[in-house]
Amino acid sequence: MADFPGAPFDEAFKQLAIYDAWYSNDLDSLPASEGAPTHTYKGREYRGGVRGALSKSINGAPVGENRSELTMTTAGDLAQLSADLLFAESPTVTLPGSQDTATEKANPERVNAQKRLDLIMSSDEAHAELLRSGEYAAAHGGAYLAVVWDPALHDSVWFRTYRADCAIPSFRAGRLASVTLWTEYVKTDDTYRLLEVHAPGLITYSLWKGGASDLGVQMPVNAIADTAHYMSLVPAVDAESLPMAETMDIVVATGVPWLAVEYYPNMLPNPMWDKKGALANLGRSDFFGQESKFERINIIWGSLCRDFDNGMGRLTVPESYLRLNGHGKGAEFDMGRQVYSPVGGLVDDGKGGQITISQFNIRVAEHLDAIEALKREIAFSAGYSPSHFGVKGTGTQKTATEVEADFTDSERTRDKKALYVRPALSKLARTALAIDSIVFPGKGGQVIDELPTITFAEVSQVDPEKRARTIQLLDAARAISVIEKVRMRRPDMDQAEADAEADLIRAENNMAPEADPTVVT
Repeated sequence: MADFPGAPFDEAFKQLAIYDAWYSNDLDSLPASEGAPTHTYKGREYRGGVRGALSKSINGAPVGENRSELTMTTAGDLAQLSADLLFAESPTVTLPGSQDTATEKANPERVNAQKRLDLIMSSDEAHAELLRSGEYAAAHGGAYLAVVWDPALHDSVWFRTYRADCAIPSFRAGRLASVTLWTEYVKTDDTYRLLEVHAPGLITYSLWKGGASDLGVQMPVNAIADTAHYMSLVPAVDAESLPMAETMDIVVATGVPWLAVEYYPNMLPNPMWDKKGALANLGRSDFFGQESKFERINIIWGSLCRDFDNGMGRLTVPESYLRLNGHGKGAEFDMGRQVYSPVGGLVDDGKGGQITISQFNIRVAEHLDAIEALKREIAFSAGYSPSHFGVKGTGTQKTATEVEADFTDSERTRDKKALYVRPALSKLARTALAIDSIVFPGKGGQVIDELPTITFAEVSQVDPEKRARTIQLLDAARAISVIEKVRMRRPDMDQAEADAEADLIRAENNMAPEADPTVVT
């Protein structure tokens, strides 16, 4: 049977498996070349790669025999930081013509469509899904967002996230042209895969039964209970217009000319695959080039834990202080006993009859400082401010301006990542609203050619005192209008709220209405 996935994506998926092992902190799941036993020495299995290095560097023992082999979730923390910076606050999705402006009122149909779009793209469920996609994108280099619907479950369409290691995309001139997504269901020794082949206007579902690394043979979609509900899917448009499909395929027309799935890369370019054709458009993970630092942090953390194990006080006692348990059963030292009366009077077994206490130093500061230094380098390499990554500063108290400057690297990286997310979310919102209008007619959805505007909230909140001083200086220079002052103070206000607030300020201060620059007097 053919391998799944085939070349060249098999190469990419091997690297994604390494990233995923670090992300999930499950280093036992590393690919065979990284974590499986590679050789045997004196009857004991040893491993090469990351796992072997991690175990050997701590105490030279084979994997599985080191009690101090502990790991830190550094990679997972990095992915979570990326998601928090991008999606801690849900981005605003705005349809053209759905908001009042200074010159014209909003289109009532667009206002209704905006309400429907808010339900689809700005609900708590949608916000949580974006956070999920943000972690996947940071770990795997990108994420896919697909429009889904099921009238039996929800009265609107929604979107769900697919990981980059569950998708085979096809790009044309740098743009996503089609993609195969899949979900795995493991049943005993068999692996079932539900494949979703997305093309503009069509989604084809098929179920395959195979092994861990092969697709296998096609099965009816209702062969397992997990996918049986796909049999009830009906096309959103006239079924007679669909192309001929395989007997066991479920082909659904979306009714819109666009893909029902979008991909956004975490960052570009990816130096590993930038010259490899089909892989060139896959994004770069935040873990790129960081694996050795993650490994070293785990080694140092394990060494610190070993120091704690060794630092427990131990007693070295003369043999005559031990209580014999019988032939072949060894001896033990009774910690609760107060009086010893060895045979022969004086205790002298050649060791002076002394009880020696062994107490090793626990090098806490040295270990933690080394971990902090490595985390600082990881943050710099990934483009984040060390303060955002939990790395302590110099210890001196900082002013508000210095604290804001500490986050500059993170904000710059976040702005670059938003460049890739914004167009994907915009196209996804347009497609979702269009499909919603077909599947749930009369609820407010519309087919709109224009792309919605995606606005991300500020990363770090501006100090209110600093903002007030800025407004005051601009006002003294007569370089700002009342409406702009309101917008600076409350960026979250929409146009109607800002206009109402500006009118209230003018009325309370007996100010004349501002002149309309478009009217010649």
